[in-house]
Amino acid sequence: MWIWTAIAHPLDQPDPYITMSSHLANQAHRPFTLVLAGGGARGFAHAGVLRALEAEGYHPSAVVGVSMGAVVGVTYALRSDWYQAVLDMDTSAFPGPLQIRPTQKGGFRPRLRTWMGKARVIQNMVFGWGPGVRALGAGKQLLLNLTQGRLLEAGRIPLAVSTTDLYTGQRFVLRTGNAADALYASAALAGVLPPLQQDGRLLADGAYADMAPVDVARDFGNPVIIAIDPGQDLASTDIRNGYQALMRAMEICHLRHADARFSGADLVLRPLFRRPIDTMDFDARRECVAAGMGVVRQHRDELGLLLSTVTADPFAPGETQNEAETPSPVVHTFETHTDTQNGMAH
Repeated sequence: MWIWTAIAHPLDQPDPYITMSSHLANQAHRPFTLVLAGGGARGFAHAGVLRALEAEGYHPSAVVGVSMGAVVGVTYALRSDWYQAVLDMDTSAFPGPLQIRPTQKGGFRPRLRTWMGKARVIQNMVFGWGPGVRALGAGKQLLLNLTQGRLLEAGRIPLAVSTTDLYTGQRFVLRTGNAADALYASAALAGVLPPLQQDGRLLADGAYADMAPVDVARDFGNPVIIAIDPGQDLASTDIRNGYQALMRAMEICHLRHADARFSGADLVLRPLFRRPIDTMDFDARRECVAAGMGVVRQHRDELGLLLSTVTADPFAPGETQNEAETPSPVVHTFETHTDTQNGMAH
């Protein structure tokens, strides 16, 4: 497995990269399945990845989506205007970033406001499904508009949407049926939105059971699996009490589980962001899209080697990646120092 990362290159003009690469739009390449992982607002990076891949002439033969990755991937498969539809998502009714750690700056009053806000969130979770309930109607309408009321099996490529059954604790994958319902289930954050009741199951965000369902991607039969991970490294922070230690431990557990799941892909692309982006920070969509474009731009050569029909498989015929004699995976980080003003990826 190769793992590549790149830092976002925000754009405030139409992307010349897309224009220059458009002549490649119909080039032949090996079929591949994309695994689009969750990440909340950072999942907008998937739109940038798909946009840049298409500009390079690479079109996925199937998509497996988790949470926000499912939202982007299913919209891509169901709509010809998928890119603009994703960028135009109206998330104004959704709750904003949740402050889970009290600030240590500004004195007593800011810290008190943080704790009071946290108390309201806990109250919403104890006496209801969470702070997102007020936006439930708007959220479901948004998904219905994105999918145009269509079925998963109506996509131009095969789709799989991963969810978590809270009753059994098992992954539950949807390949057919109402697309909007599937997306809601896959993106329903526990403690924020109510899970979806369906056929005796209680379905919530797919990332709880499996952040990167690479085995589901293999089932589509394509020779190459490319996974996109819009996660973030652990933020530097002080740990001063048991609550903060517990939250940190949960973060570590989640990240290490994700690493194990991504290891099954042939190539992992990890967009990097110039600042920490909260799961609910949907105002950051533009820089997330740019981060997705950037990671494809930086690794054009590696994608070409993996997907070329001329050079074929970088591994020996008939071998899987684990069977081939290849060096141990190395994480390469490339930084592009550019203007960091807010920009729009077109």
